[in-house]
Amino acid sequence: MALTLLEMDDRDFASRREPMVTGYATAISVARGLSLPEAAAESERDIAERLPRGPATRGQLLRKAVVDGAEVGWIWVSLPGTTMPEMAWISDVEVDAGHRRRGYGAAIITAVEAELAQLGVSRLGLNVFGDNDTARRLYERLGFEVTAQQRSRSLVDVPSAAGVELVPMIDYAGRVETLFAEYAQHLVEEQGVWHGEAEARSARRLAELLPHGDRTEGTIMRTVLAKGEPAGWVWAAMPAPPRPGLGWLHHVGIDEAFRSRGHGRAVIAAIEAEMVHRGVRGLGLNVDGSNQGARRLFERLGYGLLAQQMAKDLP
Repeated sequence: MALTLLEMDDRDFASRREPMVTGYATAISVARGLSLPEAAAESERDIAERLPRGPATRGQLLRKAVVDGAEVGWIWVSLPGTTMPEMAWISDVEVDAGHRRRGYGAAIITAVEAELAQLGVSRLGLNVFGDNDTARRLYERLGFEVTAQQRSRSLVDVPSAAGVELVPMIDYAGRVETLFAEYAQHLVEEQGVWHGEAEARSARRLAELLPHGDRTEGTIMRTVLAKGEPAGWVWAAMPAPPRPGLGWLHHVGIDEAFRSRGHGRAVIAAIEAEMVHRGVRGLGLNVDGSNQGARRLFERLGYGLLAQQMAKDLP
């Protein structure tokens, strides 16, 4: 008999909720640099906020997977406009112990894709944590492509930052305006967002990350000098929620006239050294999924994969 997805009821959800909280806590403890008690509390808060009415929560699909009358797993999908604006999102999917390695994971996702397509949903995304190689290979086989990655490394054996110097930011307004204009354009070109909405979303993101500009608490912004000339800029931040165990590298920008000289790598080493000086022992960052050069660079620099986001268009 083929695998079938059935709506969860309150009893189904009650039996799944505790393992859901525990599994998510284990994953984010590594990805966000949290202790296990901190991760458990964060997991409990997140699920309580997103599923206040359990399977009856608006915009959320919770389905149990059944084969020959026996439950073999379950899936939780958030519809567009809840977790992500333009796409549905697989918030969690699980094949039960004793039923794994039988192709049920692929069957569950294929079944939910069919249900979403009937609802008029055109795109589906998900997050997979860095240590879950099996899941990443499954999603790749199902046609999901990488849209973004989060990477990190422990700040030991920081290399020399030869050739560059970091000084207090001297051109904040122009640099940030250009960066967030590029972010809005990315939303238009890569996600199909309407121009007005893209600009509004970019403005909200800027206000969220830099409410007080370059004086925002925990923000580190530096102009890059190469042989005394401004050659780019770097933006980092001290550890803070949701990743209190990691400093975060938001952006490295090298001006076109100074590229292909190793300055990008030197800037990363320089900001790593500043983080160490401030007592930070780990640094994380985002990489655009389509930026193969950046992905290879950070791999070479020892930045391991924390998590990646993937998406696919539905038929």
